[in-house]
Amino acid sequence: MDSTSRADSTELAEYAAMLRRRWWVVVAGALLGLAIAVAGLFLLPKSYVSTAVVQVSPTDPEQRQNNNNKSDISLETEAQRLRSTEVTSLVQKRIGSGESPLDLGRRVQVNVPPNSSVLVIDWAAPSAAKARAGAQAFAEAYLQNRNDKTVQRLQTQAAALEKQISDVRTKLATAGATQRRVLAGQMTAFSNKLTDIQVAMANVDGGEIITSASPPPGPASPDPVKFLPSGLAGGLLLGIVLAILYDRIDRRVRVAGDVERVLDLPVLLSIPQRRGKEGLGLLPARSRSGQNFHELAHEMTATLGHGNHVILVTGAAPGPGSSIVSVNLAAALARTGSNVLLVCANLQSPLASDLLGLHRGAGLSELLLGRVELRDVVRRNHALPSLATITPGADADLAAEMLQREQMARLIGSLREKARFTVIEAPSTELGADAQALADLSDAALIVVETPRTRYAQIRDGVRRIHRMGAAVLGAVVLPRQDETAVAAPPPTLPREPRDMPPRRRDGSAGPAAPPLSPPASPPGSKEPRRAAAPAAREPGPRRDPLGEPEGQRQRKHARPPAPDASEGGGQDKPNDKTITLGAINLDAFASPDEDAVSPAADTLTDKTAKKLNRP
Repeated sequence: MDSTSRADSTELAEYAAMLRRRWWVVVAGALLGLAIAVAGLFLLPKSYVSTAVVQVSPTDPEQRQNNNNKSDISLETEAQRLRSTEVTSLVQKRIGSGESPLDLGRRVQVNVPPNSSVLVIDWAAPSAAKARAGAQAFAEAYLQNRNDKTVQRLQTQAAALEKQISDVRTKLATAGATQRRVLAGQMTAFSNKLTDIQVAMANVDGGEIITSASPPPGPASPDPVKFLPSGLAGGLLLGIVLAILYDRIDRRVRVAGDVERVLDLPVLLSIPQRRGKEGLGLLPARSRSGQNFHELAHEMTATLGHGNHVILVTGAAPGPGSSIVSVNLAAALARTGSNVLLVCANLQSPLASDLLGLHRGAGLSELLLGRVELRDVVRRNHALPSLATITPGADADLAAEMLQREQMARLIGSLREKARFTVIEAPSTELGADAQALADLSDAALIVVETPRTRYAQIRDGVRRIHRMGAAVLGAVVLPRQDETAVAAPPPTLPREPRDMPPRRRDGSAGPAAPPLSPPASPPGSKEPRRAAAPAAREPGPRRDPLGEPEGQRQRKHARPPAPDASEGGGQDKPNDKTITLGAINLDAFASPDEDAVSPAADTLTDKTAKKLNRP
């Protein structure tokens, strides 16, 4: 099959899918057409049609004797004679119509069946009686006119013969014997011919009515047998046209093909619509959709190349789609053996942590506010040992503005060197500049499109904002619209390890013992302050920058002067615009000490990868 046939089949499939989506428009159009047809049956004036059939016979006596009717009579000419003014004038008198003879001739229908010598006369009228009277009047008037014409012709011939006979008689009075014999012969011939004409005049028969008109049993128009199917077919055609127009006017994305067709944005993954209202969750690895996410993970690994990378996942429209995609993408990357960190930067939605079965304790919000250290907020789902998660946290309202400040930039820069992939779940690009600020810290981005929630303008605007920040938009992930309350719960996982246990290696074994960590945050509803045990859990020693090294040994391009120590400032660290509160972050709580150091070349890509990402 060539490319042209494939394109045609794809376009037909798109139209079929469009009709399935807009089926209610097609059905409404069909019902509308049927309703119009039914209304027409009751509202349109009734028309009754009666039929009379006339057989046309030759009027010439010689033609009758030779039985040569068909060759000498032109039925088409006779049909036109039936519509003539002479015939319609007779009809007007017979039925007492107020219409002019010309109008009557236009209304009558005359049909000539092939290989026959008959005329079929149809006459339509508002009532059955009038229809019958009109058809019968036309048949009788036509035969009368035809007979009258024949009689007039024979009378003319007879008059000519009589004159000739009179002339012969006059000549006989003065003619000689020889001439008398000749004139006597002529007299006899003329007399015989006159006798034949007189006999023909007495027996003129231009035809006969073989089927007299009768009152019709019902109206011929509007006919339900023809009217209702015609209305239904017309309504279906109207519904299809309206469905196509409505689909083109509607600016919401309905299927994955619309993203590529309208926006020219590649669709990396498309999740089909499930039956019922069951929502997506943390998909099993061997499920069809789970394997699709594995394919996406392999494609992104091949596209990004070697080194550590930060991937931004954001939705073009508000919704839980970005949380679902970020969790499943991070899980798929982790199943490949890569060290993956999921950062839930969508602070207003705890859905990602819920899907992974993590409790809603301290998280990114408290980390940005300087209330906890990194090792206190990094959590794991033991079904995925290679995946670590930083949950949104509880103080989302206070930390919302911190996503666009230097604290977030230093945190992502630090995490980049410790994790093979850092997946950032960002708020929708429509909700503010958070996704745009996080795109500046990312190497690549995925746009999540929920159908039919997302509009073309939202996708176009989101891609433009991310491109302005220098991040490459690899493509879109399309999934059906998700209801946050209907998202499927994750499968049961193993019990969590105590907070003071060392992190696991890639093979799942436990590493060396780590210093004791601070106790988890107080559950909701507890009267004990959440931050009561945090100061006591911190160990004394030199403060460390976000890279886990003593202060002053490493400086990054986004680094600011380190925050003063609590002992020097006489109190606990407090966030402000001039102080970075991540000085106490210890990334050793995330990466096992005995693991080989991962290459920090986050921006080191192959030439092929650089072209794909449109980076210099």
